[in-house]
Amino acid sequence: MAKAKKKVFFPTIRLAELAARPGGLLRDDAVDAAARSLESMRAEADGAIRAAIAAMEEIAFDAGRGLDAERISAVLKHADQVVTLAGMFGYAALDTAARSLCDLADGLLRAGLHDRAPIAVHVQTMHLLAPGTMALSAGHTTQMLAELAKVTDHFKFGSLAEAAGQDEFVAAAAP
Repeated sequence: MAKAKKKVFFPTIRLAELAARPGGLLRDDAVDAAARSLESMRAEADGAIRAAIAAMEEIAFDAGRGLDAERISAVLKHADQVVTLAGMFGYAALDTAARSLCDLADGLLRAGLHDRAPIAVHVQTMHLLAPGTMALSAGHTTQMLAELAKVTDHFKFGSLAEAAGQDEFVAAAAP
């Protein structure tokens, strides 16, 4: 006895209909246009990165105020903004340093700690890696990121990306 073949029907969705229509841009042309559009925003993004780092410096080096949970949360918010922009514009070392600061700040918050020094060293490193500052050699950059890794390893907080089950982000941020 022969088995009857089952027919599979796929529902028609608007996106499939639009994709099947003739016209539009070729994929390569669309990718090139998107890259040009993104590149046109680089100066604005660089300014936003520098502003976020300056805000973190103000928080980390304000000797008159302690580093409470609210201020660490503010550092985390600014570092997250740097992660987004650094990743989008290909600043790999800055992205790695900012992710490390996010992991550190989150860990400090969860542990109820208010250490200023590890945040300060991360912010100083990010300042050196920011676009528009002096260009560092690959060796210096690698050494700085290795030292940041030692700081975060000391606290054993782990990675936010790993905690969220997003190991590919950790691999992409590795120096």
